[in-house]
Amino acid sequence: MRSQCSHCTQVSVARELEVKGLRELIEQFYVKPDSLAIRYGMKFESALEQELLQNLGELVQAPKPQTLEATLELMQQGVPVIYQGVLKGGSGELQFSGRPDFLIRGDYRFEFSDAGLTAIQSGQWTGGYAAWDAKLSSTAKPDYQIQVGLYVDVLKELGLEAPVEHGLILGNREFARFAADAVIAQMIAKRSAYQDSVLALIQKNPKTLADLGPLVCEASSYCEMCEYPALCRHMRFENNHLQLVAGIKKAHIEALGQLGIHTIRQLAELDSGTDKHPAEVIRKLALQARLQQNFFDTGERSQVVTDPELLAELPEPNPGDLFFDLEGFTFFGEPGGLEYLWGWVDAKGDFFHHWADDRQGEEQAYEAFMQTVLLNRKRYPESRIYHYAHYEKTALKKLAARTGKFEYEVMQLIENGIFVDLYRVVENTLVISEERYSIKNLENFYEFDRSSDVKEAMGSMEFYDQYLSTLAQDATAAEKLKRQVIAYNRDDCASTLALYKWLRNLT
Repeated sequence: MRSQCSHCTQVSVARELEVKGLRELIEQFYVKPDSLAIRYGMKFESALEQELLQNLGELVQAPKPQTLEATLELMQQGVPVIYQGVLKGGSGELQFSGRPDFLIRGDYRFEFSDAGLTAIQSGQWTGGYAAWDAKLSSTAKPDYQIQVGLYVDVLKELGLEAPVEHGLILGNREFARFAADAVIAQMIAKRSAYQDSVLALIQKNPKTLADLGPLVCEASSYCEMCEYPALCRHMRFENNHLQLVAGIKKAHIEALGQLGIHTIRQLAELDSGTDKHPAEVIRKLALQARLQQNFFDTGERSQVVTDPELLAELPEPNPGDLFFDLEGFTFFGEPGGLEYLWGWVDAKGDFFHHWADDRQGEEQAYEAFMQTVLLNRKRYPESRIYHYAHYEKTALKKLAARTGKFEYEVMQLIENGIFVDLYRVVENTLVISEERYSIKNLENFYEFDRSSDVKEAMGSMEFYDQYLSTLAQDATAAEKLKRQVIAYNRDDCASTLALYKWLRNLT
């Protein structure tokens, strides 16, 4: 997956080429990749291993030591399921090395039983193994299929590929099965591009940091699994890079590069369009760059109202207005995650919330929130529900469909504009001197002081994960974590109210 990031490829290859000064530079910014996604992916994989061990006993083994030679020895012995094996080789110009989660003998087939993952023997073994990987995702993403293709290619080159399907065990406990030729062909196209980039850098033979260029990542999709995201951020500031401009896209950067514009300062001085992008888009990006560059130079924050007429359409205050924020936990043990905290403040700033630890609690919280909203609407027909970004509306539609309750009411509230997304208001009417347009960044303008220890949305999920882990062992410690998450939610709701008032004052 990281090989698709040219920056990751360049840094890792240049490191092995011992480019002067690189190792010293990157060691300053090294961070071991760690996130809830990584941790829960490992938990899922470990759970599957334990289920196989419980269901199949000695038919499941791991190589000891964890080497190719020990893996090949287990395959020669005909062990039905090998977990955490090692494969090396392949048909490419560069040797591939990897650890498939499971290698299953060709006459066995994975199945899910009441006791979890197991394997059933069917037919005669004619030799060879199939490669399988466990992924917490509920879909067989192309990156995952390519990974399986790499394993299958190595098995094929070793003469150990079974004439069966290979695949993925997904987080929703379903199987995605692929023919060997299909995943190998899909993989080769990606591998060829990667090998070309590696060999091109080797041929370039860089000697110094200057030979490598700005060392800035062009994408962000893989930053959570990279050891050097802080290096990218450091180099963006060092180079006054266009990626720091809020709202800019890769296509914009490429188009501006053709005009000789590579820095925020250069963009700040531009006020014209290109053939590919309308002048309006470039003018807005140039304004964004001017405000950000001024902040970098002077430390003074500023904002510009770009559409005062649209901003003036923000609804008038109503005593029944609610300011709503929903906290969800993506890694709940069932598809769709868990909406665990429903919080809102009223027009007076009083805070209310409902908490959920499971599906039943989630449904009860959803029903209680909807009942509050509908009663409030009867009392204050002109009231609105304000939130920031689309998460709240998306979650309500999901729960309406899942539970079969309040489906019509949710649809009517959304279609009639009762939910007002203040992020869209900000996006379409303001330019601010910030790199991001999160509500935390906007708080710099209406001077909102948070009281909770949790500072970011991912932080709230981290706290909730700790809460779940602590709940069974230490109820007092769990309650403390719960209070911290609720305090974070209260801050978000209060901040949404403060944002609304600030926007009203700008009209």
